[in-house]
Amino acid sequence: MSELRAGTPISVAGITLIPIERLWMHAEKQPHAVWLSASKAAVAVVICDPQGPRAVDVHAHEQSVEALVTEIPALATLLTEFYPHRK
Repeated sequence: MSELRAGTPISVAGITLIPIERLWMHAEKQPHAVWLSASKAAVAVVICDPQGPRAVDVHAHEQSVEALVTEIPALATLLTEFYPHRK
């Protein structure tokens, strides 16, 4: 299973960063054992400042905030905390 999600926002010097991370989880059951593993990796960061939200991936390429919101509905809720008039 793989899930893209918004991490815990971090505020620094009037700017809030919302990490976007991919979580992988794997489970396997065998006759005498159960194997569980999980990992997460940074995918992008959403930068919230007075100019509005913008996103960059881990390679510093600009990403569409709207595309991330489509993939991660909880991100829309986080963004309305910083931009109350955002639809």
